[in-house]
Amino acid sequence: MDLILIGFMGSGKTTISRRLGQRLGLPVTDLDQVIVTTAEQSIATIFAEQGEAGFRRLETQALAQQISQPGILATGGGVPTQAQNRSLLHRQPAPVVLLEIAPETAYERVKADEQRPLAKQLDLAKLAALKVARQANYQRCADLIVDANQSPDLIVDEILTKYQLG
Repeated sequence: MDLILIGFMGSGKTTISRRLGQRLGLPVTDLDQVIVTTAEQSIATIFAEQGEAGFRRLETQALAQQISQPGILATGGGVPTQAQNRSLLHRQPAPVVLLEIAPETAYERVKADEQRPLAKQLDLAKLAALKVARQANYQRCADLIVDANQSPDLIVDEILTKYQLG
């Protein structure tokens, strides 16, 4: 990969990866979409049938398969929570960008999204607690932390400036 995006649910990984891909002329891989395609099931169905542990196994397999491909990778929000995934991210020479978002902003973005099994179970307080629980793992993996509470264009510009891309 040329660039890897991590961050909490709703931080904009998919949106930002697509915009970066357009600006840089690079292919974009959305890890959640890879899982859906490979499993031939929605994420909600995977969670319902295999639970979070089953989903995380599929996520790790997809990350291992995709991480050496060229382009930009948008990971799922839970990728850095797994030790094996953190190891994969650390071994990869591509910069890992953490899109840092306030829990309130994340909640507003995901609360009505039926495709997010974890989000459907969480109110703002529980979502904020989950973010806090994951924060150290996000920061361990990040080469750059970008404020994702701003417009997508500003986020993309900051990433491109930092890595002198585009």
